[in-house]
Amino acid sequence: MMKLAHISHCYKPIIGGQEVYIDNLQKLLAGAGIHGDVFQPDRGVRDTDVKPVFRMRVAPRFIKGSEAHLFDFFLNRKHAKALEEYDVIISHYALHAWAQRKHAQKTIILSHGVEWHQENQTWDDKKREATAKKCFELFPHVVNDTHYLRCHGLDIPAGEKYFEEVAPGKWFIPNCVDGDRFCAGPVHPSLKGRKIILVPRQMVVDRGIDLAIKAFCHLAEEDPELEMCLLGKRRPGPYINMLDKLIEDRGLSNRVYFAENVANEDMPAWYNGALVTVIPTLRREGTSLSALESMSCGVATVSTNVAGLADLPTVQCDPEEFALAEAIRHTLADRANIAIKQQQKVRETFNMNNWSDAWLHVVKRVANR
Repeated sequence: MMKLAHISHCYKPIIGGQEVYIDNLQKLLAGAGIHGDVFQPDRGVRDTDVKPVFRMRVAPRFIKGSEAHLFDFFLNRKHAKALEEYDVIISHYALHAWAQRKHAQKTIILSHGVEWHQENQTWDDKKREATAKKCFELFPHVVNDTHYLRCHGLDIPAGEKYFEEVAPGKWFIPNCVDGDRFCAGPVHPSLKGRKIILVPRQMVVDRGIDLAIKAFCHLAEEDPELEMCLLGKRRPGPYINMLDKLIEDRGLSNRVYFAENVANEDMPAWYNGALVTVIPTLRREGTSLSALESMSCGVATVSTNVAGLADLPTVQCDPEEFALAEAIRHTLADRANIAIKQQQKVRETFNMNNWSDAWLHVVKRVANR
């Protein structure tokens, strides 16, 4: 049996796009007779497919951005011999791949979008960018947005060359969704009878939650029944404090609210309870799973036009509050027609058959290098 290892800093029990992605890959690989293990920091998870790596908990509190680098250090100190036994390694982001360069020909770097800030860079951003550029020619790559490819010098237009080998050893495989799961269906009880704009996002600066709230201010004046649901875990800190203050200062405490701890299997019911879904990303986004899931459910979806979002059939606008408000306003006015067209495109292109065929081709190609 072929053996495959994932190297991931963000997997169980973290809830997010990368966990969903790895889960989908694990199911695909198992169905093809390929055994997959996940090397991740030790977070107390003892599932059979998880290989815990020692996690230093104190140092990251004092050195911001250091946890991922410490993970690499202990992975290679304690598990280097074990990784030699695998036929294929998938490194989730380039940062974790460089130390595996002796296995470069069997290691696929999987980009989930650009992993470094391109402005106001910290030492961590500079390290990530430099490592990614060193790795680009040496390792096979699977990327899920054309923005990442352009950052490495490939001129790939947004929204083209899906599932293709765009350069030797470089494949563009966008995120895809299971249309049987994400489809029209029951509405979550808490949303019934309400006019909801849904923002399903991680509560971090890059995801533009404050931009969505500012845009909603203009819409709230026009329709007193509209509400905005911010769906994602509230992590205490300056950004959440800023969001709370923004909501209070704009007089939206009764119109904008947070929903936390929503399981992935419950997401279709939340999408189906929304008039419109908004993905207000400011930077560093691949082909958003949330956007694709929403459109697959038949819910009209608006996004900014940054990074990998440009590869999607969302209604798009610049990342600016008036532009986003106008895009949402336009979508609300014609949401039925927009939803049908978006759903059709997602079902035709961003489906799991296309995704599975592309991934199995790449894994087998690298395994038979």
